[in-house]
Amino acid sequence: MSAISNIYLIIFLPLISSLFCQVFGKKASPFWIALIASLATFFMALKVLPDVLIYEKIANDFQLSALSIALEFRLDVVGIIFLLLLTFIKIVILVYYRPDIEKLIDQKDRKVFYSVYLLHLFSLVGIFTTNNILNLFLFFEIYSFAFFATSSISKTIKISELSFRYFCLNASSSLVILFCFLAFYLSFGEVDFTKIVDALSITPNLSKWFVITIFSLLTVSFAVKFFPFWLYFENLKSTNIISSYISIDSVFIKTSIGIFIILKFLYLLFGSHLLFVNFDFQPVIILFSLLIIFYSSIKLYQQKHLKTIVVYLCLNNLGFILGCIGMQTIESFQSLFYFLLNILLVNLLLFIFATFLKRNFKTSSIRKLWLIKDHHFLLVLPIKLLIFFIAAFPMSILFFANWHFVYASMNADISIFLLIGLIVSNFMQVSLAIKLFDSISTKHSNSEYSSNILGIKEYSFYLMSFWFLITTIYLSSLLANITGNLSFRFASFLLSNSI
Repeated sequence: MSAISNIYLIIFLPLISSLFCQVFGKKASPFWIALIASLATFFMALKVLPDVLIYEKIANDFQLSALSIALEFRLDVVGIIFLLLLTFIKIVILVYYRPDIEKLIDQKDRKVFYSVYLLHLFSLVGIFTTNNILNLFLFFEIYSFAFFATSSISKTIKISELSFRYFCLNASSSLVILFCFLAFYLSFGEVDFTKIVDALSITPNLSKWFVITIFSLLTVSFAVKFFPFWLYFENLKSTNIISSYISIDSVFIKTSIGIFIILKFLYLLFGSHLLFVNFDFQPVIILFSLLIIFYSSIKLYQQKHLKTIVVYLCLNNLGFILGCIGMQTIESFQSLFYFLLNILLVNLLLFIFATFLKRNFKTSSIRKLWLIKDHHFLLVLPIKLLIFFIAAFPMSILFFANWHFVYASMNADISIFLLIGLIVSNFMQVSLAIKLFDSISTKHSNSEYSSNILGIKEYSFYLMSFWFLITTIYLSSLLANITGNLSFRFASFLLSNSI
């Protein structure tokens, strides 16, 4: 009962706090309300984690109506891990962008921004906890609303055009998703995930082609809705704060939601047996994974700017995640867990470092890293520590991801070809790490950068964000036994709950 009460608090605390931001909107109050609510959400989720790991899933027992947002939930092992990671990332972003947001907008718009931020967090919690397909659609739309509301405060034509383009794509994909969800309801008379799964498992002859059609439509819709990488490349080098904020949301948060939805539908709804045995999707998935890995590796080798480098690093990790899904073993899902950590910790730190470099030193080129080193050694120290994780040194997150990936790939089938992609990718990762090291080590005259760079005291919020992430990254390696056990529980849950 205590765990259920905590889950209710996790769900509704961001929503209630969003209203408080409007009521108490003076001075720094909205920021502190948003920060305290985010921290409380994170630590309550952390408190619930042991119970979820013991029972594998916690759900309410009420008989509820189709749109019972207030009471219906199911929090399982996959959901709690994504919830913890994404809430943590939201806290980092909130702290990192606070000085810039408050310089960009006035007091009236600040409380709107922080209210929207908390609505965004509310939608994330809803997506990770709901057990109802219509409620899931509603949380998708709340998430999209928060995204558009955030982009509207930029007041720039390029961001507005980008938002409109994504609005059109998002609206189209939402209509298809709604059609698929209604098809489930009309076919089975249920909107509860668990009951739909039971219905699918006992009607294999009826559901085979129906499921494959719905699966194809949802695959395209989710790809457009959660992985629109092509929309953001033109604005990645911008110094606009909202542009960088939107890029973080798109490349990290939106991508993570997409991965979660893929796992939820692929393993907890459709079932791996139908898709990987009856239809044998494994070769298609692995081939598509290899195409993404090779494409991102080649593009990564050509990049000179940290922001675009990070996007291709994330795309590369996404290719390996798709390969992990295709292999369907304990080792492959453990590897998926570590690739996810690498995206949300290592790649995120590299990205916010790149935005810091672009904003204050007017460049994000890896050849200009010596500028920040010459300014103050504390500012470049996090990136020095990160090089070991980029190069996949032993005991790094990427090292564990590669270790489990190699074990999973050592089969006498098509998955063996993924080892070639791993070798190519690792070569590019090491090459990137060497470029970063050379740039930091190179000595130049410091006359090239502006003399109005901020002092070290004014960088306090940036340093806090850097060290917040770098400490977490190193703790994940130092506490390798705990992280390894969590990855094993993550993998075991996915395989044990497949139909």
